[in-house]
Amino acid sequence: MKMEKLLLVTLVCTAFLSPLLLNAQRWEQVGKKGDWANTIGVVGMGGYLYSIEKDGTLFQTDKQGNYRQLGDKGLFDNADLLVSLDNEIWTIEDGSLYQTIPSKAVWRQVGKTGDWKDTQGMVGLNGKLYSIETSGTLYETSKDGTWRQIGNDGEFTDAEMLEAMDGHLWTVEKGTLYKSNMKTLRWQQVGKVGDWENTIAMVADRGFLWSVEADGTLFRTDKNGNYEQVGEKGLLSAVTRIIAMDNTLYVIENGTLYRTKG
Repeated sequence: MKMEKLLLVTLVCTAFLSPLLLNAQRWEQVGKKGDWANTIGVVGMGGYLYSIEKDGTLFQTDKQGNYRQLGDKGLFDNADLLVSLDNEIWTIEDGSLYQTIPSKAVWRQVGKTGDWKDTQGMVGLNGKLYSIETSGTLYETSKDGTWRQIGNDGEFTDAEMLEAMDGHLWTVEKGTLYKSNMKTLRWQQVGKVGDWENTIAMVADRGFLWSVEADGTLFRTDKNGNYEQVGEKGLLSAVTRIIAMDNTLYVIENGTLYRTKG
């Protein structure tokens, strides 16, 4: 399976967060109900969530749910991918890479125009950006926009998910988990073949991979591939993606933001 486009790290939810979920995993609502109804992308960094609305407007939200607009309305209306790196927001817009510094509310293009037009997925790791193109080829990009190919052409053709943790890139390929060391440029299988075939979303936090299965069950997996179920089976049935910040997991449910310590 080709990597599905990780469009703006989108959180898609379609049903109510049940009382059982709130009690069993101690989920709590953050901010007002419906505040996140128009959100299409979100990253967490520096104690804040940064999100882009459908109209391309960027917002900063604190842990109490208070939010404010950053920059002009619709400034990010062409953004295709959104990631965080070193307390900066990195976006791909119309095939070009941009860096935004929220604390200064300034942004700039990095690298050449159109260099990123074939990018399907991207994460930040150890001060650099790692991206996979539609061809399945992996690239490493420095913050000045210079880049180099990592590995052979098409080595990540089957990657369906991409995450960064503990100096490694973690990918799910044909339902199996792999980790790739960016220093040694070596990769290895983690856990058993097919363990991740029903996974629809994952995020790294506290030295673990937290993943949601198609039936809505949450799992926590350590660096050796050992996993355990967290909470009751199917309690996240409406969630297709999760994010993490400051040892906390976040989801958006029916336009409302919730969090838990997991």
